[in-house]
Amino acid sequence: MKKFLSIGSTLFAIATMSGPAIAGTGQERPSSEAQTITANASESASARKSNLAAKLPQWLAEYDVPSAAIAYISDGKVAWTHVAGEAEPGKAASAETLYNIASMTKPLVAETVVRLANNGAFTLDEPMAGSWVDPDIKFDPRHKLLTPHMALVHRTGFPNWRYQTKDVLTFKNDPDTQFGYSGEGFQYMARFAEKKMNLPLETLVAQQIFEPAGMTESSFTEKPWFAGRIAMSRNRKGEHAHATVRKDWNAADDVWSTIGDYARFLTWVMANPVDAGSEEAYWTAKENLGGQICGEGRLTADVCPKMLGFVGGWNVYHTADNVIVMHGGGDVGERTLGFFDPVNKTGAVIFTNGANGQKVIRETVKILYPDPSFVAFMNLQAGG
Repeated sequence: MKKFLSIGSTLFAIATMSGPAIAGTGQERPSSEAQTITANASESASARKSNLAAKLPQWLAEYDVPSAAIAYISDGKVAWTHVAGEAEPGKAASAETLYNIASMTKPLVAETVVRLANNGAFTLDEPMAGSWVDPDIKFDPRHKLLTPHMALVHRTGFPNWRYQTKDVLTFKNDPDTQFGYSGEGFQYMARFAEKKMNLPLETLVAQQIFEPAGMTESSFTEKPWFAGRIAMSRNRKGEHAHATVRKDWNAADDVWSTIGDYARFLTWVMANPVDAGSEEAYWTAKENLGGQICGEGRLTADVCPKMLGFVGGWNVYHTADNVIVMHGGGDVGERTLGFFDPVNKTGAVIFTNGANGQKVIRETVKILYPDPSFVAFMNLQAGG
């Protein structure tokens, strides 16, 4: 369960940005490339698929990534999916292949909690101490300050994982004083939801997300139908290994899903907004973290986002022209990204089972969502 700076140890979209500054070169693209990107913006869904399908095998070979599964969303619907490469040596990946989506688990839990709150089960600003207190911090009075909202926007003050503090949960900062990406915060929030609702987390996610979204091929824990369908990961040394398959849920990591299933999740979120008002207003973060990725050696002023932050557990990225809601994931040998534009109803899901998958993601985004600022950010995340 490693953070993902460059989306490696910071989020894929800042969602792993809790520690050192985001790595990457952030070189500015030549103006000719930016013009090409803009010109390709009107390309049809089918043309994008043809373009991608022709280039994807080359990218997989060039970046030493076993496979990639991609779904493209247009007009709020899944327009197509495409899979290339191998799920494991000698076995082709397919639409049925299950990928470990790493931190893309978090939006599933976040949407569950936000929608329970929206339905009146609790509020996002109520103290979680009334229902759940982790034994490690029960004598620290700061636990009384923790709320679901703080967990959703990564302001609990917790480290990313307690193994970083000798397997004891502790506060690195006072709650709600500064941003700090934290899987432990999501774990804490999930325990709160379980106690508050008196139901297991997996049941809550099934009721709030999986069932209404029609998701039948995603799971937090091992299921019989996993057999023969798992994408084996490849680390940076070129070694193949199976990623974590859990017996007990983790609210921040290691859900397994097919490309089509997670794409259904994104389209369902767009079709069923939490707030019936302005999409752009809802998806505007109260805390702008854009300064963390802009400046010398990162994103230049012309492509620096207007706003970058968190809303309801999602990372939101506002460019000069577009609003992008996203979350990425990455462990030892997995790199994933899901994003959507809630205004234009477009988006994509990209799963890879290789440690260099971020470079495949970057190339894919250039074709599927050619916003100059977003492409520059993907370049930054991929290390240039």
